[in-house]
Amino acid sequence: MKHNGFFKRLTAVALALILTVSCGCVLAEEKTSSSPAAESQTVAELLNVPDFKFFVRDKGIGKGEFPVYTAPSEDSIRLSDGKLMVNVGYELAVAGFDSGWLMVRFEVKDKKARVGYIPQKYVRGLTTGVGQLKFVSIPVALAEETEITDNPRSNSTPFGTLTKGTQVTILGKYTYTGNWWYVETELAGQRTRGFINRTNADLLIDGKVYTGNEALGFPVAAPDGNTQIGTITVNGDGDYAMIVRKHANADSAMVARAFGGDVFPCYGSKTGPRDRVWYYIWVDGVWGWFSSGNSTLTENE
Repeated sequence: MKHNGFFKRLTAVALALILTVSCGCVLAEEKTSSSPAAESQTVAELLNVPDFKFFVRDKGIGKGEFPVYTAPSEDSIRLSDGKLMVNVGYELAVAGFDSGWLMVRFEVKDKKARVGYIPQKYVRGLTTGVGQLKFVSIPVALAEETEITDNPRSNSTPFGTLTKGTQVTILGKYTYTGNWWYVETELAGQRTRGFINRTNADLLIDGKVYTGNEALGFPVAAPDGNTQIGTITVNGDGDYAMIVRKHANADSAMVARAFGGDVFPCYGSKTGPRDRVWYYIWVDGVWGWFSSGNSTLTENE
C-alpha cells in the first residue's frame, strides 16, 4: 500500500509537471501570436520620428563655391559625376551640422533642389545660424525595390535604386515638400544619404511589411496619458494650409500644417480663449492643438 501511495503521488507530480509545461507552452504561443508587430519597439520609434527643417538664407551664407556630398564623408557619393558644387553666396537653405559638415539645400534649374553636405574644411567662417542636426537612428530593411533621391520635391529624380532587402537607417522625416523618409545606406558600395518616398516605401519590420505611414498605425496614448477619443477631419479643400499649434491658443507657435480633408487622431479637447474648443491631435509624429472652428470631430463609438 505504501508503494501504491508513493507511485500515485509520483504519477500526480509527473502529470502536474506535464500540465505546467504544456500550459506554459500554450501561454507562450498565445503571447507570441497575440503580440502584433504594430506594437514593436521599432514601429513605436518610427511613429515618433521628428520632422527636420531647413532655414532659408536669402543672401547666402558667405562667399565661394564648394563641393557637396550626399553624406558627411568624402568617401560618400558625390553626384553630378563627382562634381556637384554649391555657390554659398546665393540663396540657399541650411539644416544644421553633422560631424562638422553643413547640411544644405539649394536650387538648381527646372525648380529642382539638391540636398547634401559641405565638408567641414569649407564651412569655417560661414554665417549659418544653425546648430547640430538631431537625427534618430532606426535600422530597417526594404521589402521592395525603392528609389532614392536628393531632391525632396514632387519633381524629384532618383540618383539610384535600392534593391529589395537593402538595409537602411532612418535618420528623420521631411514633410515640408512631400512625404519623405531621410535615410542612410550604401549604394554600389558607397555610403550615401537621401530621401525615399514614405507614401509607398515598403519597410520590413519584425517579419511584417508596412507600406506607407498609415500602416504603422497611431500612438496608443498621448504624452498626457489620454487615449484616442476619435478623429478630426480638417474643413475645406486640400489647397489651403491651416496651422496646428503648440498650445490651445491662436497666438501659439506653429508645430505643423494641416490641409482640408486631412484626418488626424484626436486624444482630447480643451476650451481656450474666447471659449473656442481645441482638439489635441497627432500630426505625423508631432503633437499639437487644432481649432474646432476649422475641423469636425468624429468620436469613437
